[in-house]
Amino acid sequence: MKPECPDLLIFEPQIAGHRLTWLQYITEDFLDFGYRVTLALDLRTEAEKIIRENLSPLCSRITMMSVFDEHGRWRGGSKIKSMAECKAISQARHVFVNELDDVASSVLRRAALGIYPPPSLKGYLNGIYFRPRFLSEPAWPPGNMIKGSGFRRLCEQGWFKHIYLVDEYLISSQTNHNHLFHFLPDVWSGDYSCPSSDARKALDIPPDKFVFLQYGIGNRRKGLHLVISAMTKMMPDSGCFLLCAGQIEDHLAKKIVLLEKKGVAKLMNRYVSDEEERLAFGAADVVLLPYVDHYGSSGVLSRAAAAGKMVIASDAGLLAKRVREHGLGLLFKMNNARALQNSMVKAVLLNNESRSEIQRNALRYASTCSREEFRQSLVSPWGPVK
Repeated sequence: MKPECPDLLIFEPQIAGHRLTWLQYITEDFLDFGYRVTLALDLRTEAEKIIRENLSPLCSRITMMSVFDEHGRWRGGSKIKSMAECKAISQARHVFVNELDDVASSVLRRAALGIYPPPSLKGYLNGIYFRPRFLSEPAWPPGNMIKGSGFRRLCEQGWFKHIYLVDEYLISSQTNHNHLFHFLPDVWSGDYSCPSSDARKALDIPPDKFVFLQYGIGNRRKGLHLVISAMTKMMPDSGCFLLCAGQIEDHLAKKIVLLEKKGVAKLMNRYVSDEEERLAFGAADVVLLPYVDHYGSSGVLSRAAAAGKMVIASDAGLLAKRVREHGLGLLFKMNNARALQNSMVKAVLLNNESRSEIQRNALRYASTCSREEFRQSLVSPWGPVK
């Protein structure tokens, strides 16, 4: 008789950004690995509709439950108590938090004071920690020291089982907890090999332009204001064209519309479908990553690499390290529109040999963050299912 599958609760109270995509991948991988999965989600009306649309291929294989009670409040009164209550109701052995950042700050601060999470979670907490600033910047600001103290207490008492980081350099520096931390690549999935001419035709982009792609949420933190400034100052005969795809803040969208009227930009100011995403990267010559004070990884870099496209990125943080080490493109002084403009001009003038080398580097890097690499990195620390 085949043994019963072990139970796993995946906790994900939000739906924005990359969350549902990663939730889908993680759920698929644990199901295929032999776990019986319950998802703890926001099942209020609008969110539930979006969740079911995104996870429709998996709905018959999973159980869903709400992180909120009948009054729309967190079960138990807080996120971490909701997690424990969902674990109890689902009878799951382990909890996997799709984004540990949701609860980490509060949990770590309280642990530093000797106040711990619900006991049922001890030894069964797992998840992905996207922005563990206290690990990379332990001394400043002072709050990071408090979080570090709480984290050490929790580790000493065995609260965590597997914590995944998306920063390969940070992983290598954590020698005290090398059994606990695992690297998880910032994954891409799908086919990004769409020919540029086909993509541009589909998106109604001039075939003879040099296209810069700014992809994702458009705000100052993502450096869109720098891109607009650089494009505005470009010479009319530069041949540069901006494709901006994603939900853009209104005041920035208005400025891109002005560039559209000049025939040097196209704005796709909406949630971008998978097919539109594929076309956007296919149409681009260069992908822009002009982020300001950005901490951590970015799925845009992985997608650019999968499409074989060079990037121009700010010269700070994890993304700059990756671009530099893997030869993925150009760096410019962060938050400096003139420096960005100079790098964009340099990209236009790059010779074919250099362009081909960057493309080879990009495709090589993409192989390290493929869907297959993600799956292997996720499940391998768990060992055989028992």
